[in-house]
Amino acid sequence: MGNKTNDRNWAAMERLRFIEACAWWKGIVNRQDLGGLFGVSMAQASSDLQRYLEMNPAAFVYNLRQKRYEATAEMKCVMTVPRLDEAVARFLGSELEGIWLGCPDAGEGAGDDRVAVLRMPMREAGMAVERRMFLAMFNGLRVRVRYASVNSGKEEWRWLRPHALGHNGARWHARAWCEKTGEFRDFTLSRIAEVEWSREHAVPPVVDQAWQEWVTLRLRPHQDLSDEQRKTVERDYAMRNGVLKLKVRKAMAGYLRGRLGLAMADGSQPLRLLAEAGP
Repeated sequence: MGNKTNDRNWAAMERLRFIEACAWWKGIVNRQDLGGLFGVSMAQASSDLQRYLEMNPAAFVYNLRQKRYEATAEMKCVMTVPRLDEAVARFLGSELEGIWLGCPDAGEGAGDDRVAVLRMPMREAGMAVERRMFLAMFNGLRVRVRYASVNSGKEEWRWLRPHALGHNGARWHARAWCEKTGEFRDFTLSRIAEVEWSREHAVPPVVDQAWQEWVTLRLRPHQDLSDEQRKTVERDYAMRNGVLKLKVRKAMAGYLRGRLGLAMADGSQPLRLLAEAGP
């Protein structure tokens, strides 16, 4: 009775999820896997395996010769939605999350030799800048920042009233009311050299409609592609009836369009924007 698996217990649930992940991605699972990772007895590991089989009888079968459970081709996951990035992190020791957020440990030399990833340039602000901008956004504060504009090439002080944060896949920006221009703008955090400490509450004078409004981008393969290329693009982007629909805040739509403008080997574009409409 002491080794019975209680699938309502958090630790037991984690072991059952691990069993499912092992079977799905590695194709095999045994008691030693559970014992080594979770520090449970072989008896408890056996109970966990049996409990999972009760939940998902077609998941795997026991190989007497190898003394291990082997996954079936017909296996379906009942506890999780399988994700390749999680499998890479769990079983190959290569974290993919940091790649997109500029983690210095991602890329060359990280994890398993069977995994190669691009290490994107880091675009981060200083810790003090990030902290003070987050505090200002979270608490509705008016802050004075020293900001470097790429357009003007100048660095200047200005008053901002940040109300949201956005991430375009490469860097963070603050969505803020700019008192100098009298409008909402995006301020890249890595371009902020300094933020003065503030406790002055001041919300934006008007609602940021571009942030509040959602739009749906409808995309399809570019008209210049061949039928074979078009079918490949449709499958690559999991299109339905030849169209990809992506819902995004209107203020973030430009970033999404930029991220999707991926050229093919011959320089052509695989996607074409059909329309931008309300939600």
